[in-house]
Amino acid sequence: MPASLRAVLLLAAAAADFPLLPVAPPLTTLTNLKTDPSDVFICSWPKSGTTWMQAIVAHLVEPDRSSWAHVSEVTPFYDVEASWDGDRPSQALTKHFAKRGRRCWNTHLLWSLIPKGGKYIYVVRDAADAVVSFWHHLSNQRGAAGTYEGTLPAFAAEISEGTQPYGAWSAHVSDWAAATRDPAVLIVRYAEMKRDAAEVIRRVAAHLGVEHVDADAVARLTSFEAMKADAKRYAPVSVDWAPGFEFIRAGRVGDGAVLDEDARRALVEGLTESGREMVFGGDGGEL
Repeated sequence: MPASLRAVLLLAAAAADFPLLPVAPPLTTLTNLKTDPSDVFICSWPKSGTTWMQAIVAHLVEPDRSSWAHVSEVTPFYDVEASWDGDRPSQALTKHFAKRGRRCWNTHLLWSLIPKGGKYIYVVRDAADAVVSFWHHLSNQRGAAGTYEGTLPAFAAEISEGTQPYGAWSAHVSDWAAATRDPAVLIVRYAEMKRDAAEVIRRVAAHLGVEHVDADAVARLTSFEAMKADAKRYAPVSVDWAPGFEFIRAGRVGDGAVLDEDARRALVEGLTESGREMVFGGDGGEL
């Protein structure tokens, strides 16, 4: 199948039948929120630096760390039923939001599905790196959220076909590529965060209208080492984990190399032209 046709089919399938985790509310709950211009949505395909960006936004919106014991008090997971009372944000979250004067969420929704009217940060990571991390995540997940029991190569193939939660990486990125020229949307590459976190933090702060930020201090507080040492503040509370699993696991660029070349190429084969440009730059790039 030509890559361009595959991209169109994957993108259409992703929007028409978007797969969520078993612990999610109905999709209509997530798509019908009435937004406020101050709302912040931290968005990504899973394991693309979402928790890292959550931590950054939390430190920007509420610098007093003593006022929040867990990051979900400031930037909770949008896509989980526990965050909702019917079709409204839960009372507990509403109280947390009221303390800070704005609502911040993290989500894996597509741009075509997410409620419009707020501020959006989309974090994009190398496909293979994100897939390897997501496999570790789902393989060690327990309880109502479900556990993935297959091999990494099988998981990568299922991601390429869009049959796992949140669909194909390529369809997700291509869908968000349509938003790159929207001033409400800031695109951040995971590799940029690794290369110069303080500069990314300055961009995020400007996008959210947060002033007088010590970006270097925020970068230190949200470094991989600092977050791993304070993992209880950041590990998701919406799921259970296998004994011994460390949610803040590696945080590296290049882990996707454990997948063979064919698997890595299959993951990006469905990218639209605008998706390739967003991920790799104007020259189209290579794996």
